[in-house]
Amino acid sequence: MIFISDIHHGLSGLKELPINKGPVVILGDLINWIDYRDGSGIARDVFGDQNIDKLIMYRKNHDFSSRKDLWKELFSNDPEKKQLQIEEAVELQYEEVFCELINHEVWIIPGNVDSASIMQNLAGDNIKFVDAKIIDYEGYKFGFAGGGVPTPINARGELSEEEFNKKLNSLKGVDIICTHAPPLVEELVTDVITNKIEQGWASLADFIANNSPTISLFGDVHQPKATRWRIGKTECINVGYNRATKNYIDLKDLIYD
Repeated sequence: MIFISDIHHGLSGLKELPINKGPVVILGDLINWIDYRDGSGIARDVFGDQNIDKLIMYRKNHDFSSRKDLWKELFSNDPEKKQLQIEEAVELQYEEVFCELINHEVWIIPGNVDSASIMQNLAGDNIKFVDAKIIDYEGYKFGFAGGGVPTPINARGELSEEEFNKKLNSLKGVDIICTHAPPLVEELVTDVITNKIEQGWASLADFIANNSPTISLFGDVHQPKATRWRIGKTECINVGYNRATKNYIDLKDLIYD
């Protein structure tokens, strides 16, 4: 079993995944809305270079009010056409990602940019959606809780803290808890490249403190200040920004680490 996260339509990284490692567990964010390193993605294709360059600047400067206003302005001009363009681009990216994964057994939870319904409609028989489930594998109980932390952007895959906490409460007793976003710990949610404190789950931090799973696995924060952190007895691990690094984590390395 190997774990990856934040594919963001990075097809080259998927081509390099090993075949003989068991299930590929994807911890969310399969599509590329905006790559803040170079501006590529669905948003640039739909809204153009100049607007996306502004959005990136606002994000870097933590000017979320201007960013939100610009998004509202961009969608106000022929919103039905824009939404259709976005949906078509989203579906195409999912199709291309799933095509690269056709020779793998894949377990998926959604991230903050994901549409669970579109993924489920397009996925092949090799894809298993494991959100809110407990699965026994090789003597370990894995719990899965997908979705993104709520933000002013209101991305399609976001959940309220209350909704996420309800999901977590159905996963007590697991050895390994798998989520998209990290627990709310400053070192795990601070992105050192974008100079931004990202989002983390307060309820996940509480779940870990109260239930002491052996390992917490997640992604979401692309360049965190810390990739590993300990909450009590639990080792918290960011599995990496696969689009940029092509990184994956092997279950065997976690067990024998």
